[in-house]
Amino acid sequence: MRNVLTIAGKEVRSTFVTPTAYVIIAGFLLLSGFFFFTLLQQFNGLLAQAAMMPELSPNLNEWVVIPFFQTLEVVLIFLIPILTMRAVAEERRSGTFELLATSPISANDIVLGKYLGLLVTVFVMLALSFSFPLILIVFADPEVLPIWVGFFGILLFAAAFVSMGLAVSCFTRSQTVAGVLSLVLLLVFYVIDAPAEKIGGPFADVLRYIAPSNHIETLLKGVVTGTDIVYFISLLLFGLFVANRTLDAENWR
Repeated sequence: MRNVLTIAGKEVRSTFVTPTAYVIIAGFLLLSGFFFFTLLQQFNGLLAQAAMMPELSPNLNEWVVIPFFQTLEVVLIFLIPILTMRAVAEERRSGTFELLATSPISANDIVLGKYLGLLVTVFVMLALSFSFPLILIVFADPEVLPIWVGFFGILLFAAAFVSMGLAVSCFTRSQTVAGVLSLVLLLVFYVIDAPAEKIGGPFADVLRYIAPSNHIETLLKGVVTGTDIVYFISLLLFGLFVANRTLDAENWR
């Protein structure tokens, strides 16, 4: 465990030493704030209409919180590859990976250390973005439990996608290739259930189950099910397993 924490600490330090992490976090917060206040403005417009049309009863969670978290999902798909692309690819390019591989540290320690280091950055990013829903909790009257459950769902979503980005980074020496491949993989994975309605049958059900968007939607509504939790944890573990096997095979070669 000491080796894992050492590698994780090095990963966090190397990330925050460069301006990349600060630019990504600032960009994420800027986009989050823009979409949040746009959604809030639209909700205020609905409230004005509801004053004249009593049959309208706009819900704050439905019109602001859930769309806000859905927006974060899409933004994360584009930002996570930028964070993960250098995790192992940069080590290969600079030649420091050979030192790690020949040291008395297992591939599992390297993968877990890199993963924890990346999670710290992503969790800092998400924790700062949670200040926007927190504004609603303090100054408005939303349903609080669904907000916390939705945020938990976003954390699971990010953790699973970080593991997939890390796995891709283990396959190449080029940060650019790792970033592009990760972005394509995450985008395809996110919309993989798009043809399900036209296909129909058991295969459509498989596509719907594979798509992370279908699982996180339940969490964003404040409903926690074992199926959704198991799905994201399985996806997370699969990404780490692929990364571990890739580095293990490299050591043998």
